[in-house]
Amino acid sequence: MPKPAVFWSHCNRCAHATKHVCLKERTKDFSDSWNGEYDYSWSKTSRLLECCGCEELTLRVDWWHSEYDASDESEYYPPRVSRQPPGWLKHLPREWHNMMREIYSALHANSRRLAMMGARTIVDMYMNDTLGDVGGFAKKLNQLVTDGHLAKQDQEILAVALEAGHAASHRGHQPSSADLNHVIDIVENLLQKRALAKAAATLKAKTPVRALAPPATKTP
Repeated sequence: MPKPAVFWSHCNRCAHATKHVCLKERTKDFSDSWNGEYDYSWSKTSRLLECCGCEELTLRVDWWHSEYDASDESEYYPPRVSRQPPGWLKHLPREWHNMMREIYSALHANSRRLAMMGARTIVDMYMNDTLGDVGGFAKKLNQLVTDGHLAKQDQEILAVALEAGHAASHRGHQPSSADLNHVIDIVENLLQKRALAKAAATLKAKTPVRALAPPATKTP
């Protein structure tokens, strides 16, 4: 019996690319013509993959087309989770928490424009809550640096990247995966400080106060 084919593929449970064995494979071929003159064809290959590490199952669908390169059009079911939400999200205000969940959902669906728009929105929400109405977007970023909420180098990256979010919203710009992940790194770092501050305050409120030692008695 031949050995099953092995593929490198993303595993949601392992959260990175791992070796997968192909348990089942099926290919369907299609063809059509344009105006009865120009023939073209395409195929759909479905593979049931099992992670060699955690044994998680994934259905991967690959496409081939006679007229263009469709090799980058693989589909995964369930969709690939490109970034795991951090555990401290639950300490954020509800509106922020919900917005971040929507951003991660957009990342998992490879909807990079939506994720970048969401990143700009959550940063705007953070700045309005932290600083109030102190001016436009650029002025608020400067104030975040002045008040120690944001590093100078992150401000420069965030300003450029969030302008890309504006471009995604109004001009259809598609950010690269690398640029988008860099933005999410900075956004997470910004929000984590707020989340941990709230968690620390909650812990402090639950911690019993240490009893004061009785005053020392003087010996005659």
